Amino acid sequence: MISKTVGVEEVFDTGVSSYQIGVCVLCFLVTLLDGLDLTVVGVAIPKIADFLHTKPGAFGIAMSASSVGAVIGSVVLGMAADRFGRKWMLSVSAFIFGLFTLLTVWITGVGELTLFRFIAGLGLGGAIPNALAYGSEYAPSSLRKTFVTTMFAGMPVGAMLGGLIGAWFIPRFGWPSLFVLGGGIPILISFVTAAVLPESLEFLVQKGKDKVRIRHIVAKIAPTLAKNEEVEFRSTQKKLPGAPLKNLFTERRALMTILFWIVLVGGGYLASTLSSWAPTLLHKSGASVVQYSLAFAAYNFGSIVAFILVGRLLDMSDSFIILPVGFVLGFASLVGFGWVAGSSLLVVACLSVACGFFINGSQTGTLGLATVSYPTSVRGAAVGSAYAAARVGTIIAPLAGGHLLNLGWSVARICSTSALAALVSAVFLLALRGRVAAAARYQAEQTTLFSGTNRLR
Repeated sequence: MISKTVGVEEVFDTGVSSYQIGVCVLCFLVTLLDGLDLTVVGVAIPKIADFLHTKPGAFGIAMSASSVGAVIGSVVLGMAADRFGRKWMLSVSAFIFGLFTLLTVWITGVGELTLFRFIAGLGLGGAIPNALAYGSEYAPSSLRKTFVTTMFAGMPVGAMLGGLIGAWFIPRFGWPSLFVLGGGIPILISFVTAAVLPESLEFLVQKGKDKVRIRHIVAKIAPTLAKNEEVEFRSTQKKLPGAPLKNLFTERRALMTILFWIVLVGGGYLASTLSSWAPTLLHKSGASVVQYSLAFAAYNFGSIVAFILVGRLLDMSDSFIILPVGFVLGFASLVGFGWVAGSSLLVVACLSVACGFFINGSQTGTLGLATVSYPTSVRGAAVGSAYAAARVGTIIAPLAGGHLLNLGWSVARICSTSALAALVSAVFLLALRGRVAAAARYQAEQTTLFSGTNRLR
């Protein structure tokens, strides 16, 4: 006989189990694929150009194809996960990404490379947001931003690994070896996630069809609750009707969603400005290959430190104070980077660390905030659309940077102009506070009504 109902949120808030940490680690490995892919392709392009007897400049569309695919995949596959379950969409997305990365080994022209990069981008766009949404669901509410930003640290870690792998593999095994590795790893991860990861507990409870499976998952997180046969597990959020993407604009979330997208486009633009053009800008200022390579490594190091620390900082403090301040400091760091680009390696490295820390830390913190600001039933679509918005910024930045370089702008002028996006993001983040609070109040009211209805039944 059922005498007590326990909400899904209460299950995860009983503590942090090794099972939850394991879920976070696997999701971290999925996000690592994004950074690994970006660096591996960048390192391999000169060698692929030699192989195809084509100039590197002809690969611009191929390089952008992955980002375009990621924008589409993040929205479409994010919505699919809300409907069919996160586990399987995560596994399928990783497999698609891995397969078409692996097929790059057999390309015979730029057109094939562009097609494979686009389809691989679709898979990558589905994998990353689903991993973040999935991992956030298994985190205690008090540590949810910490979990999300820690998982997101996989991107700069993957970028650093990609550079090291490229430097080791290409001279010994040739450029195809990078795509064998870059395709094989996500295929392996897709099989591991399918075999090891549980389905979203909230998703299973809302479906209400597999109570044995639900209790088995709860036993790994809160054994005492699972052993109590008198406890029944209930959804803490009502399932919203209609398409998940539409629900991002209902129940007082429309303006909130638009503001999040604007901030994330700006943050993605800033991050991509440096990841795409930092070596070129430093070279333009007279830096050697070794100097700009070390400066780029310093930028990624700052990003990794930020990703690890910013989530915990946001869980402990007011996000709407920390993040705008972070973007303002990111503005100052990027302006400073432009002015000292021709200085000593130590000075450039310090500014590179600061840019990575403040710009990528603020961007990731905003994505973490977006993840926890939506109900679970639309979280896949929410995170997918947020990731897509950030990707739009990464598409714009290389084009804008290239145009400004062609105009003959100085490094200081390019960086100072680009840095204005940080101030725009800071302003819109301040405007977000009221909208997130309003949506949260409405959601809490609906949750209370929904829970009370369930208890009456």
